Amino acid sequence: MNKHPLAQPLLKTFVVFGAAASLLAGCDSAGKKAGWNDNTLIYNASKEDPAMLAAQQKGRATVGEFIQALTSADTTNYNFAVKYGFVEGDEREYMWIGDLTVRGDSLYGIIDNDPEYIHNVASGQPVAIHKDSIADWNYTHNGKLMGGYSIRVIRDRMTPAERAEFDKSVSWKFD
Repeated sequence: MNKHPLAQPLLKTFVVFGAAASLLAGCDSAGKKAGWNDNTLIYNASKEDPAMLAAQQKGRATVGEFIQALTSADTTNYNFAVKYGFVEGDEREYMWIGDLTVRGDSLYGIIDNDPEYIHNVASGQPVAIHKDSIADWNYTHNGKLMGGYSIRVIRDRMTPAERAEFDKSVSWKFD
């Protein structure tokens, strides 16, 4: 089994604290710090993290590429997922959605994560989201990660040793 938190990206989450959260040196009022949480399954980030915001913008700007790959008959494309920010009160928890289909401008799928901080959605729950509201997307093409912009940000923040361990633990390759 893969040990690294991002080794199975569809099972992991990314959290941004809501606008009402008080962020001091990467912590909110509940004591959450930016970076991996205690059980290393969730990467916490400030809602103002410039690299994560850029990753979200890139994901939204290129969602057409994702939808084109998802709806193509190319069997070298697989493991499709989108990341969406579910909200409860002042918390926003980003989770991966898999088993996707497209109808019009909406993506339909199943939540692939167990929420850690919010309780109004659950793993396995079917959801529909507008294509313009996704935060990220990814799929594998011939063994290479396509998209996955937030995954790339987190990977870039790893030490060389962590990155080497991570790269060994995943089934896809990076550029």
